[in-house]
Amino acid sequence: MLRSRTATPEQVDFPCVEQIALLRRHLRQHSPETIALVTSLAPQFLDAAQWLQYNRAAWGIESGLHQRLDISHLDDQCRIRKPKSMRVMGLFRRFTNSLFMHWRSRQQKPQYKTTTDFFTAMNAEHHRYAIRCLHARHPSFQTVS
Repeated sequence: MLRSRTATPEQVDFPCVEQIALLRRHLRQHSPETIALVTSLAPQFLDAAQWLQYNRAAWGIESGLHQRLDISHLDDQCRIRKPKSMRVMGLFRRFTNSLFMHWRSRQQKPQYKTTTDFFTAMNAEHHRYAIRCLHARHPSFQTVS
């Protein structure tokens, strides 16, 4: 359930706000939770039904890239708390995912290749492939079956 109303930046102390909303969501194993949302879109450009739809669609990110970060990089277990360090780790993890997607596209059966397979391939022969990739202008990866 999502309830929204118009708001001004002065009311909520947030720049460019046109609307605010409360979203009550019920997740499977978890207790229901209420989260606050803000947008710079006026109600005529984003009504409550559209907002709910967009919020649900955003979970595609969670089940795509972010899930890959959670599982392969143990992102949710990371204990780095300093903002600059978090930014650097985030950049490296996303860079690694980009390399993985390139590597995966070059495999014979890419639908069966995981980031674990990628890390195993990069770690082979004392990280030879990972180091070669870092020094290359255009990374080329050995196909691993």
